[in-house]
Amino acid sequence: TLFPYTTLFRSNEAVKKHCDTRRDVKIYTEGFKAVQHEAMEFSVMCDGELYQLEKLHEELRQAGFPNPSSMEEAVLYAYLLWGEKAMEHMEGAYSFIIRKGDSLFCAKDPLGLRPIYYLIKDNCIWISCRIQPLLDASDTPAVLNREGLLELFAFGPSISENQTLYKDVHALPMGSLLRISAGKLEIKTYYKLSAHPHTDTLQETITKVHELMSASIHAQASGAQASFLSGGLDSSLITSVAAKKNPQWRTYSLDYEGNKENFKGNMYQVSLDASFIQDMCEFCQCEHTPLMLSQQELCDLLEDAMLAREAPGMADVDSSLLWLCRKVAEKEQIILSGECSDEIFGGYPWFYRDELKDLDTFPWLRSTKERISLLHPDLQRLPYEDYIAKRYAESIQDIEYLDTDSEEDRRARIHTVLCLHWFMQTLVTRQVCMGDAAHLNIRAPFANVKLLEYVYNIPWEMKFLKQEEKGILRKAFEHELPESVAHRKKNPFPKTHNPRYAELVSKRLQERYEDPTSPLHELFDDVKLKELIDTKGESFQLPWYGQLMSGPQLLAYLYQIDRWIVTKHISIEK
Repeated sequence: TLFPYTTLFRSNEAVKKHCDTRRDVKIYTEGFKAVQHEAMEFSVMCDGELYQLEKLHEELRQAGFPNPSSMEEAVLYAYLLWGEKAMEHMEGAYSFIIRKGDSLFCAKDPLGLRPIYYLIKDNCIWISCRIQPLLDASDTPAVLNREGLLELFAFGPSISENQTLYKDVHALPMGSLLRISAGKLEIKTYYKLSAHPHTDTLQETITKVHELMSASIHAQASGAQASFLSGGLDSSLITSVAAKKNPQWRTYSLDYEGNKENFKGNMYQVSLDASFIQDMCEFCQCEHTPLMLSQQELCDLLEDAMLAREAPGMADVDSSLLWLCRKVAEKEQIILSGECSDEIFGGYPWFYRDELKDLDTFPWLRSTKERISLLHPDLQRLPYEDYIAKRYAESIQDIEYLDTDSEEDRRARIHTVLCLHWFMQTLVTRQVCMGDAAHLNIRAPFANVKLLEYVYNIPWEMKFLKQEEKGILRKAFEHELPESVAHRKKNPFPKTHNPRYAELVSKRLQERYEDPTSPLHELFDDVKLKELIDTKGESFQLPWYGQLMSGPQLLAYLYQIDRWIVTKHISIEK
């Protein structure tokens, strides 16, 4: 959906662009919904959804507003009542724009659960929840410039939350708003985590975690009938709580052709899901649908997944989710997901593993030198390490600490903030883009502001109860889960272990390598790239990103880079 307005505005530090200071305003209202209130007319556009509408509507009624008949009216009335504090009263995954005359207010929810982008050109600004409409409406060519290259190869597939890979296209960060008034543009952070003393006892903390999590599940289960189920802690407790209230609850799981025969455990993926899913199905008595993805389909969907994200993404992790969403959308409109739990409760290995927890950088980027060595010699000269260090310092500079924080508590705060603004935003974008492309609404009950604010201030010793990742969450729900599931070691989103996938994706990449016009030759060292293809990814030993993105997954990512540049007609500025 395009938020199709343009306006002239004064220069602003946030965009570092000198603009004409005239007060002329040209606004296009196509796509907006006209909403009248007290003889004033506004234009409103919303993306996403709000939860717990009864509570919001009651607050608005008590303040003298009519009962909202749409999300647009609810958002407008909330803004008129509370101004920029309106987002504190609206629970959901959303972004919105409100315009009146030459003034405009744009914001997204505190946790950044719906993406929103803007483009500034020739004293005009365009805003959209998709990138391509911005380029089309402003007649802007797609360009990967120096900063885009730094983002792509220093951080990709994650991106700085205020950036995209496209020149002149920016993203509104998590918990931020954009305002235009009297010809002046302002971008402001309205939400950040605060540090507070945690005074609850262990038992009180367990009870509170259970209450907050259950309340979020019930709120987001409204209108839903199903959840993803991997047999892991997060999706299982969501399923258990929802199914207890709704006996007709359904679940869906993903597996890959040949995984059982080829699985080899490692420190990040220690077990397959099937037996744990079976335990959950017997425990909850849900109607369960297992879905099996072939290696050919997984490979074939790489380009579709890239187009859905509008950038090279998490390779087969994106394409498998897209496939899963398409299958589930045949029966469901809404589904609940366990996404965002590890960021909030400290489930990732870098929260507690000795070799990862004390790194003074992004702990999911452990192969920077190896990344650089894979690039074309012309690109190896860019200052990737300095760029990473700068972004890292910016990310942690405003974190609040308490004098009573232990070293473990301080470290947990750092990792939580890094994950929220980086790792989670990458996964949230994945979830939104793949779900939207399949016409499936994915909700994440763990992405709840009240839950986050409470858990953020739980001391690490209590959060890591019994030296178990997410120990406090496990304890809070251990009586609502099978023993095997309640204490199952964390497993990430399932990936393929079938060597057939490596063969398929290396063949695809080889075909692109043999094309002399492929942008791969401009971006990567030909010898290193050929070695990577010939070894089916084994020449690159460390994960390119995160926990599992190595070998075949890296090949798939490079294939997505090629397809992105070619299909989007992107020019490269070094």
